[in-house]
Amino acid sequence: MKILAIKIFVLTVLIAIAVSSAVSQGLYWESITKMSMGDNKEMQSSMYYAPKMFKSSTGNNITIFRLDKKMIYMIDNQKKEYTAMTFSEMEASVKQANKQLEALQEQMKNMPAEQRKQMEKMMGGMGMGAKSSKIDVKKTGEKKTICGYSCVKYVINENGKEAGVVWTTTGVTGIGGLEKDMKEFSQRMAAQMPKAKEMMEAFKKIEGFQLETTISGISTTVTKIEKKSIPAGEFEIPAGYKKVVQQKFSDE
Repeated sequence: MKILAIKIFVLTVLIAIAVSSAVSQGLYWESITKMSMGDNKEMQSSMYYAPKMFKSSTGNNITIFRLDKKMIYMIDNQKKEYTAMTFSEMEASVKQANKQLEALQEQMKNMPAEQRKQMEKMMGGMGMGAKSSKIDVKKTGEKKTICGYSCVKYVINENGKEAGVVWTTTGVTGIGGLEKDMKEFSQRMAAQMPKAKEMMEAFKKIEGFQLETTISGISTTVTKIEKKSIPAGEFEIPAGYKKVVQQKFSDE
């Protein structure tokens, strides 16, 4: 379902940006993501970060965020194709998806009770339910070691109930330089999803680099971190790749 796909995409982006926003130097890290929905497969990802540029690589799929150009590139290494989308176009796609969501919510009124309950639970978890929520973050006294770093636990509460957990470390140094640029992009994306906007505001209370995040059925754990200069070529479209038209989320 295209609506669900775009919500997962945007939420994943927001989590990744919340992780990377504090880093001012080039950084490379690897992570494992698990989703409670579907077949529960694990996804291994590699992340590259340099000033005003961010790249996420999972399997044959690569997403590049160019904050300097206000562009998002989605690359398919298997097909050797890519699509290009401006930040404004992404916002328009989310708005269109929200309209379709409203139509779907009307259709749900005629669904059998059990089916409707399952749909409401899924949609609520992906930020597709209520227009607004009260979300807050609390730091706990719990600690554990992740990827060799000492971490502290933060609990995310939504309307008084636990909705997620974040483990962070202050052991990753060189933080702060690009927070302004990353914050600008995350706020633009979150503006189209009320719950995501509330979440980003709450995330401001979280200190340090996020090594493990579990929220909305998505759990991501960092397994390797390396500070290094990232070549500019990592954030470019590979030579010979064909540009294809971005499929609209309203097509289905």
